[in-house]
Amino acid sequence: METKQTVVISGSDNIVAAISRYQSNIRKTWCACVDARIPAFSMSEGVRQGYIAAKNRGVQIRYITEINSENLAQCKEIIKFAELRHLAGIKASFSVSESEFVAGLRGGKSLEKLVYSNIPEMVVHQQGVFETFWNNATPALDRIKELES
Repeated sequence: METKQTVVISGSDNIVAAISRYQSNIRKTWCACVDARIPAFSMSEGVRQGYIAAKNRGVQIRYITEINSENLAQCKEIIKFAELRHLAGIKASFSVSESEFVAGLRGGKSLEKLVYSNIPEMVVHQQGVFETFWNNATPALDRIKELES
């Protein structure tokens, strides 16, 4: 049986390894809520491949960010494998699946720490936070049309 824990991970190699494990553990739902800077990271090769592999496993992917002119190209890529919504001013940086939660802690431009939890109560709490944001977000295609007109 896997130990239930909440930990703070530091060091770029450890963070990348933890994100990769998190991505490969997802079986049903992947809900990401991130600030406007993160779509570029999400479309970096290693992370992008994790999204594609999850979609190929039948995972439902939902993604919330602030869609703006700077990240529009990446958001158009994200739409290819995730249901995307826009939420103006969002400053979050977390992802939650059916059984795990991760949140990035930034220091300047880089991700300095990653909070990981598989404690069921923490996961349920973050799923609720995500649903609240999701229900208040605008469908991506509406926002993209607005930006392009």
